[in-house]
Amino acid sequence: MYDQMKNSMKPMMDMAEINKKTAEKLISLQSQYVSDFVNSSLAQMKALSEVKDPKTAIEAQIRYMKEIEAKASDIAQQEISALSEAKAQLTLLMENTLEELGDSDYLAEVQKAMQGFSKK
Repeated sequence: MYDQMKNSMKPMMDMAEINKKTAEKLISLQSQYVSDFVNSSLAQMKALSEVKDPKTAIEAQIRYMKEIEAKASDIAQQEISALSEAKAQLTLLMENTLEELGDSDYLAEVQKAMQGFSKK
């Protein structure tokens, strides 16, 4: 009975594991981005405080903004990739689970379970 319950819960546990790993990946990416953003902002502020020429300061700020934009775009692509991978894994899991249900006489199992409940 325990093994049967364990087997019936396996798809849910697999889904939870996929979601957990995806969340961990997204959190890691966001943490990395925030850390990089703070460090590069501080470095940019320091660099700008040492610049005397307005033209040089503007050029440095433009380079900095392009770097930030590139980093944000890269992180966004990695997040989309992680979410797409999770979606593919979840889709495959659901397809396999539904296929297994189709292989067994699911309705007969449900009827047995319902009859067991109605006798109690």
